[in-house]
Amino acid sequence: MNRRQDVIDVAVSLLRESGPAVLTSSNVATRLGVTQPAIYRHIRDMDELTTLASEAVVAELTVAMMEALAAPETRWGDGTHLTQFGRRISELIATRMPSFEVLDRWRFDDGELGAGIRVLLALGRDAIAGVLEEQWRRNFEYGEPFDDATQRAQLAHAQLIEDDVIIVSRIIRESTDPEPAGGAARLIGLRIFGGWYAYNHDMTRRCGLPTPTLDDDTLRVPDLSDW
Repeated sequence: MNRRQDVIDVAVSLLRESGPAVLTSSNVATRLGVTQPAIYRHIRDMDELTTLASEAVVAELTVAMMEALAAPETRWGDGTHLTQFGRRISELIATRMPSFEVLDRWRFDDGELGAGIRVLLALGRDAIAGVLEEQWRRNFEYGEPFDDATQRAQLAHAQLIEDDVIIVSRIIRESTDPEPAGGAARLIGLRIFGGWYAYNHDMTRRCGLPTPTLDDDTLRVPDLSDW
């Protein structure tokens, strides 16, 4: 039996269920049915355990966000899908609130813990950039490779979208509204549209193409009247 993995699995479960506040050596030991000093036979210290458990939780969350992003019904250039996409992300936040708290609390942490989380977030950012680029190239029928500066700009746009999802998760977590996800869906949907417009404008300018306007068919401005 791998007792070290048992300790890590319990720590992951605690974070997944209740967030950072409950991840203590005492709680891990209680759930395992052992004494508190016993868990240190299998881990170096709580910093190591927090890092390993947080990375596992954030990895799960990153996969879930990418699945929502890549869902067949999501069309980044089609405003009619923004509400649906926003709801999908806000429901994900609502059902995985403790995991988002882990992400939000420790992503800028110094040392091994923050570094591990940022590596996973970078993978998510790269996936968002890939979705943006694929849709943009299709809309503008552009086949030339991006230069280094344009690739960096694309990653910056993707980073803004990822950051907004994390911020909205904080808004939901701190809200006193009994149903905060509806408002969060609107926020995310509007941010996606704003981000998509900014991305289109930046990429076309950098690639020497005519820059789109808000009523351009390539943007498909959403009807916000039902929001």
